[in-house]
Amino acid sequence: MRHYPAFMDIEGRPCLVVGGGGAALAKLRLLCRAGADVTVIARRFDAEIRALASAGNVALEMRQFRADDVIGCALVHAASGVAALDEAVARAARAHNIPVNLVDRAALSSFVMPAIVDRGALVVGISSGGASPLLARRVRADIEELLPHGLGRLAGFAQSFRSAVRATFADFETRLRFWEDFFDGPLAEAVLQGQERRARAGMLALVNRAQLPPAGEARDIAVDPGAPDLLTLRDVRRIARADVILHDGAIGAEVLDHARRDALRIEAGGESANRVAAELRAGKRVVRLVARTQARHASSGAI
Repeated sequence: MRHYPAFMDIEGRPCLVVGGGGAALAKLRLLCRAGADVTVIARRFDAEIRALASAGNVALEMRQFRADDVIGCALVHAASGVAALDEAVARAARAHNIPVNLVDRAALSSFVMPAIVDRGALVVGISSGGASPLLARRVRADIEELLPHGLGRLAGFAQSFRSAVRATFADFETRLRFWEDFFDGPLAEAVLQGQERRARAGMLALVNRAQLPPAGEARDIAVDPGAPDLLTLRDVRRIARADVILHDGAIGAEVLDHARRDALRIEAGGESANRVAAELRAGKRVVRLVARTQARHASSGAI
């Protein structure tokens, strides 16, 4: 991983775009959607950029860029398309430790722009680290097809219940299990289908019942270490939901990276059976990954 992935809160913060053409317009649209206070500097501006200014979304300054223009900015985009000018913008930003991006010049940028799937509160960023923006866009197109447009509405619905769930379930693991059951259940589906009133009534009932987490469960997934991409979508989801991953030494990072960062990972050994039994008694979801070098595809079943 070449770049550290992060999402910046730039709402109301000053941001600078240098350039007045199509590349600058693309950056402006994203900055405006994020609520930034944007200034654009260029000798001339395309009609669409002038329209944004007329609507009060951005401030235009028709002049040459000066190095002190970057001072106080949260981030800077160099999007003029003129190499010498964009490089000067980058030098000025770096001199003040301000994040700067040069369009199509990742080597001179301190951050790169991902391809974005925007679902309101839920945003997915896909980056190739500048190596192949076209590939990142193709991956974005694949993800666009998988993610329903109602996910932003679902995220907002869940946020409205976060305080109530936190007050009802003091234990982190219990809250985690509650939310997993919610997102995998019919109430989340109701929200996605626009039936929020019914979902809200059901959610209130769940919170008021303050149910304890269900008993632990264990799944056995056969993996071909030589072909980790043959995991089924169901198996990937089970790995991603697991609290505990028990795995053979032959299982590589391509498979283990599907697990949550906070999931406990245990390499199979003499004491592993007792450890798994204890985790099950504690109500944990356990997935055991077993290497099958001759497996033609991954399969799953209860341990």
